[in-house]
Amino acid sequence: METTAKTCMDALQCIRTRRSCRSYEDRPVAPETLQELLTLGTRAATGSGMEPWGFVLIDGREKIQALSDEIKAWLRPRLGELPWLAQYEEWLGRDSYNIFYNAHNVVIIYGDPASHWYVYDASLCTANIMLAAHAQGLGSCWIGFAESFMDLPEIKERFHVPAEYRIVSTLSLGYAKGHMPEAQRKEPRIFCQG
Repeated sequence: METTAKTCMDALQCIRTRRSCRSYEDRPVAPETLQELLTLGTRAATGSGMEPWGFVLIDGREKIQALSDEIKAWLRPRLGELPWLAQYEEWLGRDSYNIFYNAHNVVIIYGDPASHWYVYDASLCTANIMLAAHAQGLGSCWIGFAESFMDLPEIKERFHVPAEYRIVSTLSLGYAKGHMPEAQRKEPRIFCQG
């Protein structure tokens, strides 16, 4: 019984203290750790047991910097079509800005639309990866800037993603630089109770 209580407290502490990381140390995540994170990700709930997720792993700061530059160049002339990103025009115009925050590792999660629940399932998988990373002393950040670009047919082909799969999330991943304080959140908004 004590083990279960301790495990639950560890999980609660992990949820309470996880933050999006935007500054990484200059060291990669070991391949076996990445594999473990993906395995833990796939322990997520999945509608009808379909497990519709698939992954692309990108390792190395140079490759990730090149991908960041490519995404920024693609996004800038299309901000009118992507109004939710327009507020970041100045960031995207800076040569020094890396959308992956100079991480050594990027994990991209795709979903198979053959499952009606692929977005939910792959999002739950993403959350598992983020929490498991945090529990192991790693930082992560969901990178919205990569969404439209990584779903382009030619980009999916480049990374050997089946054409029918759709992007769900892109995570930067690595060892967080410095300590991050606990996130402050508003109280839950309850529309009806009782």
